[in-house]
Amino acid sequence: MPGVLQLNHLRKLLDDESEVVREAVRKELTGMRRELPQFLELLEEPLTPEEEQTVAELLEPARRAEMEEIWMRWRWLEGATAQLEEGMSQISAFIDGWKTQPGDLGLQLDTLARVAFEEGGRMNAHELAEWLFAQRGGITRFRGNTKDYYSPLNSNLFWVIETGLGNPLSLCSIYRFIGQRFGLDIGGCNFPGHFLARVQVDGKEWLVDCFNRGKFMDAESVAKHHPTSNPAMEDLVREPASVNAILLRILRNLDEAFTRVNRFSERQFMRRLAVRVMEE
Repeated sequence: MPGVLQLNHLRKLLDDESEVVREAVRKELTGMRRELPQFLELLEEPLTPEEEQTVAELLEPARRAEMEEIWMRWRWLEGATAQLEEGMSQISAFIDGWKTQPGDLGLQLDTLARVAFEEGGRMNAHELAEWLFAQRGGITRFRGNTKDYYSPLNSNLFWVIETGLGNPLSLCSIYRFIGQRFGLDIGGCNFPGHFLARVQVDGKEWLVDCFNRGKFMDAESVAKHHPTSNPAMEDLVREPASVNAILLRILRNLDEAFTRVNRFSERQFMRRLAVRVMEE
């Protein structure tokens, strides 16, 4: 295959220190970026960790330019959940690395929903929360990442699905996206310090703490008994979180997460994406 032959040739130049050669390799890799994962599978010897790191560095400018170009396309989709899934797919794919495309997330969510249906049938919101977050037979499919709460990976849904670990917002998003595939209307509550899911069961509104094993809480009671209870808090609990608000919260989480690990370039990029959302 010509692409594999070309990749083998470029591989020999990855450690060349000449800036001219490096720029030429960057241009060639960028041109074949979509097919790169496929070509890698056909190599006789896989890339070494050092080679993968070099490829990632060479592709980073193109990946950022592409992300900024496609960012905000989610707003043209119909329905808040579809918009949110697209926005989070873009963010997650960017964090996951150059081998991942945003469209890959939908396929993984489809697979997870199919497994849920095979094991539990057409579940309601409470049953789905139990399937995802409650412990059954010593196994919990998804749980809060209490040991590394501020890791940027907690906002990467590819990593969350793979490991079963996440932060409140990413776990609520998994619940919402799988619920949508079950025909369930699951929203979000932009609760201070701890994002919650929102559902209605038999006409009653509930908040769901996906970080705490999918615990269901009466929304009205949460608003009244929170330590900072006031009219503004009650309005916040009653009003569904908008797509813009959720994406901004994700980007701010990443801003803090990248700051904590001294990855300031990524932090600045998240801030640029956030500004685009705020400008809408």
